[in-house]
Amino acid sequence: MSGYLPLCALRQDLLPSACRSCAWWLTSGPGPAGREEGHARRREWMLANETVWGATGLIDPATILPNGEASLDRGGSIQFAPTSVLPRLRNLPLGPLPADSAVIFCLCIQNESDKALARRLLQKSLGELKARKIKEVYAFASLHGGAQGGDECEFFDPGLLQRVGFVPIRDNGQLFLMKVDLRGLSTILTQIQTRFRRALHHQPACSPTA
Repeated sequence: MSGYLPLCALRQDLLPSACRSCAWWLTSGPGPAGREEGHARRREWMLANETVWGATGLIDPATILPNGEASLDRGGSIQFAPTSVLPRLRNLPLGPLPADSAVIFCLCIQNESDKALARRLLQKSLGELKARKIKEVYAFASLHGGAQGGDECEFFDPGLLQRVGFVPIRDNGQLFLMKVDLRGLSTILTQIQTRFRRALHHQPACSPTA
């Protein structure tokens, strides 16, 4: 997790204000009625899981300013957890998911145009889950999904997931269940990097007369 901070209960308030009290993935049905209840529910969930499983996400260091406050215009965070501790999965279609797998969710990028940071957070998360011996990771995507600020911020953009190795396995026309097998993660990331280098190599050189 070098270069990134574990997202634990002690760092809950480094999340954007709307995320600190959001317990959508952590509950089923309508969820907590108010912000205080949501904040408490999230803290309780994070504490319970980090004790037995580890931190449930990552924070990009750029999120934190020298005075310890959270930045409002840079950085980002992402969250992940075992499927068994996410009650929201009971309300979503396209399941069930394997009990020994994990789900990545709630990507928040302060600067939504920073696609590189979004990919890095996803890749770092997959690396962390691979180190924890997780074999399969799932994520839910929507054509309207994306990082913070979208109409469906609970879900990912499917194109972003595909760029880091996820493949769609089921959908209902609106929601897509996507999966990456971490047993082949190194191969997948190497292929992505190779394609990127090839694309750069084939860019036309500047003409001396241009």
